[in-house]
Amino acid sequence: PTPVDFASAKSSVRDKALVEAFESFYASASPAAEVYEWSADDKADKAQQIEDAKGRLAFTLEMIEETEAELEFMKANRTTRDTSVSDIKEAYPDIAEETEKEIEERKWFKDVMEISCAIQ
Repeated sequence: PTPVDFASAKSSVRDKALVEAFESFYASASPAAEVYEWSADDKADKAQQIEDAKGRLAFTLEMIEETEAELEFMKANRTTRDTSVSDIKEAYPDIAEETEKEIEERKWFKDVMEISCAIQ
């Protein structure tokens, strides 16, 4: 920091002795430099947090990649008025299998009933 201008303070302050006391204290004071040491426990905790964040980042990037692939699949298999049931069954075999099972077991409104019961 810039040095204190005690001369201007002496001319504007009534108590010159007070300014002189501050000036002598300022000239003689040599405070030790403040040094901070990072504790080993805190350092280990922060390192663990960084490793955890890297793991979450890898998981998030993997999820983004999978979601982008799923979006591309959905865009490629977009349904239109010309889409047949066979086309949907080919694009989504898991849903087709579940639907066939529900038809065989005569549970046509299984999902609708679950939703309406949950709403009430």
